[in-house]
Amino acid sequence: MLALISLPAALAILTMLWIGTWWMAVFVTIVTVACIWTAKRLDQKQAVSAEEVFQNCVSETRQHELALTSLRTSAEQATMALTKMRDGVIMLSPTREILVINPWSRRLLGLSTEGDLRGRLFREVVRIPELVNAVEVAVGGQTPQKLLLEIVDGVTTRPVKARVDRITTDKDSNLLMTLRDETEAQQIESMRREFIANLSHEIKTPLAAIKGYAETVELAIEDDPAAATHFMAQIRGQCVRLERLVADMMQLARAQSGRENLQLKTVSLAEIVDESLLSYRPVAEANQITISLDEHLDPSDRDRTSEPNVVADHEAVLTIVNNLVGNAIRYTPQGGDVRLACRRRLDKWVLIVADTGMGMTESEQRRVFERFYRGEKTRKLAAGGTGIGLSIVKNLTKALRGEVRLESEPGKGSTFEISLPAAD
Repeated sequence: MLALISLPAALAILTMLWIGTWWMAVFVTIVTVACIWTAKRLDQKQAVSAEEVFQNCVSETRQHELALTSLRTSAEQATMALTKMRDGVIMLSPTREILVINPWSRRLLGLSTEGDLRGRLFREVVRIPELVNAVEVAVGGQTPQKLLLEIVDGVTTRPVKARVDRITTDKDSNLLMTLRDETEAQQIESMRREFIANLSHEIKTPLAAIKGYAETVELAIEDDPAAATHFMAQIRGQCVRLERLVADMMQLARAQSGRENLQLKTVSLAEIVDESLLSYRPVAEANQITISLDEHLDPSDRDRTSEPNVVADHEAVLTIVNNLVGNAIRYTPQGGDVRLACRRRLDKWVLIVADTGMGMTESEQRRVFERFYRGEKTRKLAAGGTGIGLSIVKNLTKALRGEVRLESEPGKGSTFEISLPAAD
């Protein structure tokens, strides 16, 4: 305890002892020691309290740093999302100033990609009256504003669907404008209408024939049994045509579904050609058409060391070959030739189907792979065709990651080339 007594306190005690008040010295000594001990405890508590405050500050600082980092990351992600969006997004202040505009908005509105547009008035940047008026009406409280615009950008006219909304219901709310390119949607809608019209026409023709033949059979079945039999055969033929149309539609749907329904494996083009010719060779012979095969496809000359194997779906390739061989026979006159060959080109095998038939003009070649397309001559010479076969060929070849080439000249025939990935 004496070690805790300071020098002034010790001198005071000695003085009082010297004057004889020893009991007062003891009292003063006890009080002094208590004060010193209390002061040291207070200093220790204050030091501990200051350390706790410092640690709390450090902890809060770290939490704020983490929150700031998270906020910065979220902002960067939001900015990246706006940049990559395929829709235009523009945010406007209540005073019509541009707060946010993504690159796709600039593209859809035909604006320059250079310069910062933030802070500028919308009507000064965009000179489209309908859109500027929609912003004014939206600021007045009438939302949402929806409109379809035809925006001219150089030589391109682009249909754009626009919508202007308030972000909140407050009077001074910011505005959000969204822009969407409707070009693809309109093309799909046009294709859908054309498809329905073509399909309706293709179905309507045999149905009308079946109805007429059936009525004739009802009238002739008693008086002229031979005529009734003839018309029944016509009805059967039209039913076969409808059946073929439905089958082709199913094949086309499968072809357009991509690779989802395909079972890819190593298949032999030679074997598939053999399988196809089992059905079509009698038809060719009946029409006095000669079918010839090169050494890769002819069983008698085939070199097994260079077998034309490809990575594909067996049924898909058989469908391609059937359509090409069937068309070649159908559009080749009697005495003509159909030649099938196979060539190796880099990492692909190319199947060639050539005929000496009627051929096609350049305009017909550009449209021949469209659904239901048939030229005037082909409609007359091959009324039984559905016009879907070559569309099936194109879509299946694309699904197999191959390519289709066509060379044709009116009166000299056509040559189709189908390239498919080699198995090796």
